[in-house]
Amino acid sequence: MSLIAFLLSANLAVARQATLILERVRSVDDPRSYDLRDQVNGDRGVPKSCSLADKTTVTLVSARNATLEVQRDGSKKNVVIEDVQGLGRSTLACGEADEFYYANPRHGQVYAYSANRLFRGEDPVVWARRVAPFTSLDDANGVVTDASVATVVQTRRGLVLVEWFFRENGATGFWHEVFDGATGTELGKIGPSDLLVKTNESDSWWILFQGGGNETANYVPQNLYRLAYGPPVAGAESAAELVGTLRTQSKPQRLSAVATLSANPVINHMIALLSPTRTTRSAQIEFCPSVPAQRARYWLGGEYDEILATLARNILLAFWAERQGSETSANPIDVWFRTEIAPKEPMKTLLAHFNPQDDQWIAHYQQALLTLGGPTFESLFAEHGTEMGAVIRTPGGTDAQ
Repeated sequence: MSLIAFLLSANLAVARQATLILERVRSVDDPRSYDLRDQVNGDRGVPKSCSLADKTTVTLVSARNATLEVQRDGSKKNVVIEDVQGLGRSTLACGEADEFYYANPRHGQVYAYSANRLFRGEDPVVWARRVAPFTSLDDANGVVTDASVATVVQTRRGLVLVEWFFRENGATGFWHEVFDGATGTELGKIGPSDLLVKTNESDSWWILFQGGGNETANYVPQNLYRLAYGPPVAGAESAAELVGTLRTQSKPQRLSAVATLSANPVINHMIALLSPTRTTRSAQIEFCPSVPAQRARYWLGGEYDEILATLARNILLAFWAERQGSETSANPIDVWFRTEIAPKEPMKTLLAHFNPQDDQWIAHYQQALLTLGGPTFESLFAEHGTEMGAVIRTPGGTDAQ
């Protein structure tokens, strides 16, 4: 072979080297037709049980420690993953032979197990990997807004896809990594992005939502993409390159605030934290101790302030603690909303036409929440704002506590 032919052959081999590839499938006509959140099965309906080729079943039992119950021909074996801390994410998937996979949502540790080894009484772990970048709750000193969570494990064609969030200073980026199912070899990674796996898809490769923004609670899918692994066709971009292109083309979510509200920005941040998210299906108040202050950013746009958002969250948590009863586990802020706000006009009429996908509806909702709940918010600020060190800049240039 001549030197020129050798170089051409080498270049062609490099060009066709297998990589992750993203291909746009179609647009999403109605984002509300997809159930992104499920209290039983987790985000996007990830199943808690799967089956192997020989009809062996693997079921996730959520607890402080996760237990994988493996049943075969009437016999049952358990695999325990410690320190999951009750995160009930269904990060479980079955392979094509005797292998199954689980990712610790708290630590981002991915495990591959062999059912045959397990039933022979041997160590079932075939390989283990830790995804990165990933910040555990321990690494984040217990601060939820800075901690990552592994959310999905899904298999295709002998490969394993792991999805997780990487949270830093309240900003969320989504990451995906593909491993060889047999060896654990890392084959490719993409992120940060706004891509989320659509877990109930029966495509031969992975289907992902795209375009919804980087706030999981307000995620509104706009397109569907297929993520595959293999040699790219001539001139095709790799998935990593396309993610970079999408990041520059995507318009920032919430360029401006939806509604003009109170002169007190802390109250505005409280209202934003209590507003329905884009994917909310009912008028139930979803604010609770695990909701990050940064959720207010989506509705406030450029008027969002990280310090004021944290203050607003802390005030609402104080309100939560004051109203929480020992006899019930009901959300005390939602109880307040349903009994004191929802039955009154104009909120009553608004809730009869619930539509958080519509900015105009959200603006009317937030205005009604301010009108009806304003005295409560003002008293909460007066009671807790000063003790938390709140200082608000007034129009006249003076500071008021």
